[in-house]
Amino acid sequence: MKIGIESELPVVDRHGFAAGREAVRAVFRRLAGQDGFRSYADRPGGETLGVRAALPGGTLDIGTDYGFCTVEAALPPEEDFARAKAAWHACLDDVLLPALAAEGLSALGHGCQPRTETLGAPWLADKAHYRLWLERAERYPGHYAADAWPGFAAVQFNVDVPLGAAVTACDTLIKLTPLVFAWGSNDAVFGGSVRPWHSLRLRGYTELAASNPFFAHRLLLPHHLYRDLSDYVREAWARPVFQVEREGAVHAPVDPGLTTAEFATAGRADFVDQRGVKRTLRCTSADLATGLVHYWPAVRIRVRLDESLDVPDIVAAVAAGRAEEVLADGGRGCFVEIRHLPTMGRAETFAWLAMFLGWLGDPDGCRDLTAEWTLDDVRSATEDVLAHGWSARLRGRPLPEWGAAAFDLAERSLRRDPVAPADELTPLARRLAERTSPSADTVACLERHGIEALVDRLRL
Repeated sequence: MKIGIESELPVVDRHGFAAGREAVRAVFRRLAGQDGFRSYADRPGGETLGVRAALPGGTLDIGTDYGFCTVEAALPPEEDFARAKAAWHACLDDVLLPALAAEGLSALGHGCQPRTETLGAPWLADKAHYRLWLERAERYPGHYAADAWPGFAAVQFNVDVPLGAAVTACDTLIKLTPLVFAWGSNDAVFGGSVRPWHSLRLRGYTELAASNPFFAHRLLLPHHLYRDLSDYVREAWARPVFQVEREGAVHAPVDPGLTTAEFATAGRADFVDQRGVKRTLRCTSADLATGLVHYWPAVRIRVRLDESLDVPDIVAAVAAGRAEEVLADGGRGCFVEIRHLPTMGRAETFAWLAMFLGWLGDPDGCRDLTAEWTLDDVRSATEDVLAHGWSARLRGRPLPEWGAAAFDLAERSLRRDPVAPADELTPLARRLAERTSPSADTVACLERHGIEALVDRLRL
């Protein structure tokens, strides 16, 4: 079982304020001077966005996230839990943290930027994808994105699963979303004050989806669970086109409602680049692959289309329920992204990985546990968690009761099939017993000890 890890970490100066652009660029210059690393930019002559190094299992990428004061480390996949854990610690201790410290900076282990309240466009990383995202958000008044995407700590686990099990894995984790967010709610302290939501990250997605038609139903839970992979792909293609790339430049559709399916059916459509130049573009198989990228919380499937095939052939196969036939390498390399979980203390981060592996190891048990839950139940409980954390309810029962059942299921699974040590779950058992979360921790620390102590507590 291969496991890849991507960690987003807010970066701050010695006083706990968001790191400045030049300081972050100095970190990348320092890393680029090490053997095996090379810097990269989004376009020729553009601002450096990070560094990459070729490793035996793939590429290590350390770069900027949405805001340049958040650094993301994307590690190549490792063969198992122990190796993935060791590689993550080594990346932090041997590469990233020393480079930050040499420039007077440090990374925060969970939360968002706790002292810097408003980041917005001046803090945006110099990457076309991010600027397109912000431009889309700013078309509508009352949006959330421009002044409250402060750089959130988050971890993503990329777990390879057999192709035939990918949809079941996705559906399982979609249903368990309220528990994931109750255990892992984060970012309640922002700009030195306590906010009334248990996760500013989720709040940002909620408000952006509610206020901007482009993001509606794209950032939250899906419309339905999936019958098979073709159903998943068709659902993805029913969403508006986010972007296409030509000659390295990002283009947005002139019609913001244009879906990937409509683009494929018409064969061509009008797009505009970020300089305002309008072009008519032909739909390619690469555009269909881009159309599979979702932004839902909790989970998504990643598959690679065979881009040597023509667009009509790919579309026809998916329409006929034969999506597996148009995947590259026969579907090998399919994996599930488990997303938007806050990075926490080192032990707790890997407690989460163990929990997910336990759940994915017993899909029948998860199905039995959640059999009575509808997607509306899950959606309602997730919103309740945003406001009330562990005090939320699901189908009339206190959420901790469901949490205890889900914890026991994961623990039994890991003891039957020790793809991760069951003892790794201990930090989450403690959270369940105490009804706490990273959000609750940050609030308690701020109120008892002040902002300076909180920043010190969050430093990795």
